[in-house]
Amino acid sequence: MFQKMFLSAVLLSSVFAHAKTVRSLDQVSGEIHSNEIAAEYDYQMNGTAKPDGFGSVARNDGATVNALVKLLAPQTQTANIGLIGLRKWQGNQYIASFCAYHEPMKWEYADDKSRYADCSNNIQTFQQITFAVVEQKDGAWQLAAEPYTVRFKTQEEQTEQDIQRSAFSLKNHRGNTVIGTPDRLDLAPYQLNENTRAFGVRYTAHVGYAGGGAMNQAMTLFAVLDGKLKPVLTVETYQFENLAGDWNPDGTRQHDIESTEYILKMSPKQTHGFYDIVWRETRSRRPQQKTFTWQPAQQRYVESKSR
Repeated sequence: MFQKMFLSAVLLSSVFAHAKTVRSLDQVSGEIHSNEIAAEYDYQMNGTAKPDGFGSVARNDGATVNALVKLLAPQTQTANIGLIGLRKWQGNQYIASFCAYHEPMKWEYADDKSRYADCSNNIQTFQQITFAVVEQKDGAWQLAAEPYTVRFKTQEEQTEQDIQRSAFSLKNHRGNTVIGTPDRLDLAPYQLNENTRAFGVRYTAHVGYAGGGAMNQAMTLFAVLDGKLKPVLTVETYQFENLAGDWNPDGTRQHDIESTEYILKMSPKQTHGFYDIVWRETRSRRPQQKTFTWQPAQQRYVESKSR
């Protein structure tokens, strides 16, 4: 994989930096040329189902549900669980995803009532989000490493510092730091070195405005280090704005659209035994670009100021 001088670890479809004004709301979707943004926009505007990004487990699959809950959250009340996911990763290993709320899951609002596929703090309050690497041995699910778990206080008790400590925090369009809504796993081959592979968790934030809205997405890479699943890098992956503008004589309203996407590339250069990672804005005359290098003391990637 590393014979090329500079190869992409993830390819985002039709990535771009784009700004345009359209005559009316029904023309907005035609100006979205990114599959990632288009899927989220179509879901928000029309309720169109998105692909299952976590491999959600059926609610009636009692054996799998009980086994994963026992591994990931044995003290959690089953009624409070929104997401249980299981996706094949590498070899015999799978990525398990788990999300629970402070209160019982409100299934009447769920898009899919037959599966544990809900992990959103729009209506309910997160109590726990967990990601883990698991594998089957002798027909039983077992942990391959210590899981990564974030536990949340109630909204009344939670502080901004609590939010910032989470691997899933990001700033929304208003500049407020929020807990993002987990969107999907990114299982592109993020090979950090010969022995260490990472996977991504993408999560989004949304802000609604009169006649429009804005959304942005970030991604955290996770890797198993010293027997523990740890976050090693967090980057922005896209920003999208659809803001209502001037009224037209026929009663329709113009919309100002702006969008930017970013990709990650694995560099052939290494720092402290880990490949550098390049984050780059796409299709821009003067693209933003940053290089992240491995820092052993912090056990994560940090932006390099010298490259």
